[in-house]
Amino acid sequence: MALLLGGAWMCTAGCEPYRIEYRERPSYYDDAVDGDLPDREVLDDGTVVVYRKRDESDLARKGEAKDFLIREEFEGGRVVLRGFLPEHVLANTLTCLQNEEYELMWEQLVAEQTRAAYRNQGKGQEEFAAFFAKRRRDIAATVNRMLLGIPRNEVVSDNLGGGMIQLRFVPQVAGQFKFRTITMGSSANGLKLVMIR
Repeated sequence: MALLLGGAWMCTAGCEPYRIEYRERPSYYDDAVDGDLPDREVLDDGTVVVYRKRDESDLARKGEAKDFLIREEFEGGRVVLRGFLPEHVLANTLTCLQNEEYELMWEQLVAEQTRAAYRNQGKGQEEFAAFFAKRRRDIAATVNRMLLGIPRNEVVSDNLGGGMIQLRFVPQVAGQFKFRTITMGSSANGLKLVMIR
């Protein structure tokens, strides 16, 4: 009996508690990078983050999986953008920039408060499009790097309250980019783009 208690004491003295977080990683992250993403990483506070992929085939067999498209194109050219996660907004923004779809961004991706701010300054969709057309490469570089940086903990998400969140690069990455923060706000139709600075 004394031997068992002594062994338990040694384990208690030598073992330190640590925290494990399990996170699901969207499959498109793997497609967005060259090489393999890590299956686990240790954060500065000692937390071990383990990434898992959801087996979509199992969900489909159970009838639980439903196709969710962040961008859906219909016959006749109509496009519908959807975004419920910051990654959705970033991906839609990047695609619209690549296709130079500034009108689509204005109508579906940009928050109403941003459109109102433009109107209050006597501006509108034309000025919005001109801003993005002029800075297209710099903004696309920021959006693309944020998409890649989120799973690598190179992007910080700040809750600003009132349904607003701001994504920003960690200091080690921020200096490489002209635009360093992207603010999004929740609406009845999901997350919308509020500001890029």
